[in-house]
Amino acid sequence: MSVFPIGFDPDVWVRVPTDWQNEAWPDAAVWAAWVAEELTRARENAAHWNEVLREEAARIAGFPADRISARFWYFPIDGEPRGWVDVFVQRRDADGTDAVDLLPDAGATLIEPAIDLVDDEGFTSAARRLTLVPLGESSLGAGRSGILSKAEWTAVAGDWIVYLVSFDTDPRRLTARLLDIETLLGGINPEVLAALPEAAS
Repeated sequence: MSVFPIGFDPDVWVRVPTDWQNEAWPDAAVWAAWVAEELTRARENAAHWNEVLREEAARIAGFPADRISARFWYFPIDGEPRGWVDVFVQRRDADGTDAVDLLPDAGATLIEPAIDLVDDEGFTSAARRLTLVPLGESSLGAGRSGILSKAEWTAVAGDWIVYLVSFDTDPRRLTARLLDIETLLGGINPEVLAALPEAAS
């Protein structure tokens, strides 16, 4: 679903469509042009910023969105755009499993991932994992290597699991948006989740 019931701060996040069949824009390019115009309205050097933001918006909207419930572009009103977060929601029969045990396999990492429990009264349990992932030639090209920082959250509410993930090649940029992502997680109302049509399936 592209329009997902989650409360978010429009001064921090820009919702990115993930299913063009249910949107006012036919594709990523048209949406990117529209959102760039909205974000640069009455801004100094609007023409320059319009082109920059249009390209970035199209890039983010163009990433695969299979099974994604929502995508949000991090665009604080008092700063520069820095990455995005994808939100996944899945129905799962409640069996008492804690959120920390539902984190997916971390795969290859540079150091031991940092895992913390998240206090969110709306969920039965919630957890966050921070990981540094090595990037090699298969990702960056011959003779190149790097690091990808990754933040993941899982949260459990009744028969629903919520999973959020955000990446960045600069760990500092990812760190700067962690608290805002956790606030976004808090914008998901488990009672609203339970009322979705999928809950009856």
